[in-house]
Formats: sequence, C-alpha cells, structure tokens
Amino acid sequence: MFQPDALIEAFYLFFTPEVFYWLAIGVALGVGIGAIPGLTATTGVALMLPISFALPVAPALGLLIGLYKGAIYGGSISAISFGVPGTPGAAATVYDGYKLTQKGQGRKALEMALYASVTGDTLSDIFTIFVAPAVAIVALAFGPSERFWLMALAIILIGALGGKHLAKGLISAAIGIFVATIGSDPIGGVSRMTFGQWWLMDGIDVIPLMIGIFAMPVMLVEAAKLLGERGIAKRARESISETLWKTGQGLTFREYRRAWKEMAIGTSVGTFVGMLPGLGATVGAFLSYGVAKQVSPKKGIGTGKLEGVAACESGNNATCGPTLIPLLAFGIPGSPVAALIGAALMLQGATPSPRMFALYPHIVYALFMIMLVANVFNLGIGRVFARLYAMVAQIPKPLLIPLILMIAVIGAYASRGNPYDVIVLVVFGLLGFGMTVIEMPTAPLIIAFLVTPMMEANLRRALLIAGGGWGQTLFGSPLAVGLIFAVIILVFFTVQYLKRVEQ
Repeated sequence: MFQPDALIEAFYLFFTPEVFYWLAIGVALGVGIGAIPGLTATTGVALMLPISFALPVAPALGLLIGLYKGAIYGGSISAISFGVPGTPGAAATVYDGYKLTQKGQGRKALEMALYASVTGDTLSDIFTIFVAPAVAIVALAFGPSERFWLMALAIILIGALGGKHLAKGLISAAIGIFVATIGSDPIGGVSRMTFGQWWLMDGIDVIPLMIGIFAMPVMLVEAAKLLGERGIAKRARESISETLWKTGQGLTFREYRRAWKEMAIGTSVGTFVGMLPGLGATVGAFLSYGVAKQVSPKKGIGTGKLEGVAACESGNNATCGPTLIPLLAFGIPGSPVAALIGAALMLQGATPSPRMFALYPHIVYALFMIMLVANVFNLGIGRVFARLYAMVAQIPKPLLIPLILMIAVIGAYASRGNPYDVIVLVVFGLLGFGMTVIEMPTAPLIIAFLVTPMMEANLRRALLIAGGGWGQTLFGSPLAVGLIFAVIILVFFTVQYLKRVEQ
C-alpha cells in the first residue's frame, strides 16, 4: 500500500509557500470563527469551499483543514473568556474554563486549552495516518453489492445518531437522497426530477447547497436572537476588561504535565468518537469530560480546574483527524466537515472512495502532512492571538450577519457563475432554517446527498454483474447479508434507546 514515489510527489505538493500561506490563513480564520458564538467549523468551511475550488489541491486542503482545526480550538476562547461557547464542542469547557477566568486565571485556562487541543489533535492525527490505509485495504475487498449496503448503513447510522428522533434523522437523509437524484440519470442520461427546468439537468451543485444548509440557517437564527444577544456582548466586555486582560501568570510546564491523565483520556475518547459517523466534537468533549471526572473524583473537576479544561479540549480536537477515516477508506463522510472536505476533493477531481490510496496516494500523503503541520500553525497562531480573538467575539451581530450573508451569496454565485445557484442557496437556506426550527438534523441530508451517487452507481454495477437479478444483487454474498443484518439491528436498538430516553 505504501508508495515511495507518491510520497516524494506529496512532498513537492506540500512544501510550497502557497500551501503554508493558505494553511496559516485557514488556521487564523478558523480560530477567529470559532471564537465568535454562533459560528462553527462547519459554517466556516462551507463559506470557504468556493475559494478552495479556485486553488490547487494542496493549498485548498491547507485552507480547509487549517480552518477546521482552528475553529474547533477557537470555540474555547469565548467559552473561557465569558462563559459562552463559541462552538457546540466547547460547551463542556465552560464548566471549568469560565470559573478559572473568574478566579483571575483566564490566561492559564486559555493556554491549557491550546496545548491540550494541539496534543490531542496531533496524537489522533498520527493514529489516523496509520489506521486509514489499513481500513482502506479492508475496504478494497468489498464488491459493488457490499459497498451499496455499507453506504446504506452509513446513511441510516447518521440518521439514527443525528438527533433525538430517529424519524427526523431518516427523513433528513431521505431528503438528501431525493435531492441527489435531481438531474440526469448517470447511466441512461434521462432527465429525472427536473420539473421541466433546464438548469436542473446537471443536478444540484454542491457548493450553494452546502452553504445554504450550513451557513444561512445559522445567520437567520442569530438574526432572530439579536435582541437577546446584547446582554451577552456586555458580559463579554466586562469579563475581558476585568479578568482576561489583567497581567496574570501563564501556564507552567508542571501544570501541563499534571493534566497528562486527562489529556490521555480526551485523546483516546475523542479518537474513538471521531471514527464513528455522526457524533463529532461535542460528543467527544462531553464524553471525555465525564470519563475524566469519574476517573479522578478527588481532583474536583467542574469547580474550576485546569484538568477539566484539558479533558474537554483534547477530547474535542482529537475528533478532527479520525473523522476523515471513513471518508478516505470508504468514501463515506463521517461528519458534516468531512463531507465538505470530501466535496472539496471531488471538485479537485479526486473523489474519495475505497481506491483513494491507489488512485491518489500523493494527495492522501499531502493531506496527512497538512494535518500534522496544521497543529503547529494552530499552536503558534493560537498562542499569539488568543486574547485578540476573544475581542473578535464582540463584533456587533448587526454588522456580522449581513457580512456573512453577502459572502455566502457571492460564494454560491462565483462557484459556477450561474445565477440560478443563488436560487438554490436561498431555497436550501430556508429549508435548513425550517429544519433547525423543528430540530431536524441537517447532517444526514448532506451526507446522504454526497453518498447517494456512489450508492446508486454501486447498485447499478451490482445489477449488471448479477444480470438484473435483484436477489443475487442484494443478497449475493455473506458480507452483504451481514451488512443487512447490521442495518436491521442498528434500527432496532436505536428505536429501543430512543423509547427509553422519552420515558
């Protein structure tokens, strides 16, 4: 599987000023976006997707990976500074981080969050580099029928884990499957679900759809909460002026070393959670925090301890690398951000699939290098600008929201220069907003949209191999039957679990 020539080519792709330039921009933007309450890594990556399309593959990956890692860490800045998590993944950090700030130890908390984030992220990236190729080798043994059922299992899994209601998650996935079938039949070229509109013949473009689903609803929700946000902004100014900007002691190496157990827990839990589709940084952070609290009850985690910050931040950042394993090994995105990175690779002509390591090994190796070096940039930029980005969180929402909406419209139009893509942006923005209001998860829609073309292609290929027989196509191997049982068992246990939660 290892290819020395591809590794040399990856070095040439990666070691260029352009890659480091865009990587630095991505991390800097990501930390700033993460520090602003209401914005997330998914929103930032979606907004930058049109720009990545205009870049070569390595700089594009540098921009998106850097932004992703920076935003996951950046959420801790506002969580520690004034008790409002910048991202959902930083919500657990509030418990200890903000209490440390109130004690006058905000600088220590910020530095612990940064060092724990980089530690967990780097170790989980190393794990990803060794595990992803091995998983890809296993994936090559899958035939068209098995890949079809594996992708069906992934869609159901994402739908099942996407929210409190299984039905809402599966409906979201069904919408994604429907949207993915709009356009021309990939085999016969026959139009389907175009409703007589010529501009739908090529299907729905991924960029306006993703910006509409991820960025627009966030801005509409934030616009609806403008009046309520005034109190938060005032509290932010008071907290920063009274505590964060005071001259205080930084984190010592002894304090960092003392939290090794919590960082080990966060890294292990976050890595495991990251590999499971649909969970993400929020689950990684809260689960790491809960395990660390149970393992070390005498440390007083939850009362304003650096160990609590270390557990949360190593846990949420440790999900970044492993969430790409399903994407690189099977072509199945494990999270919304992984779906966006997969879309960026598709736009660059390198469609993620089980043969990713065989067809595009130089891109995969370059991606691994970017992941590791992005942590160094995250450490440097976060170390220098953490307190500055705490002030960025105070940007008035009446100014911020129109600016982001303008960027979204420009990005949707610029991707293909098609004015109808702006209509797609608005339609899916309103759809995403409606789904947010009724608490229907949007991640299943996006992942189903990206997986459906591959799922359909594998189903068609399996039908051709089986001579049109559906029985042989769907149940033609023990592995396919096993995956079918896995789908049934997953749905059964999910329904049982949700029934217990409701009771």
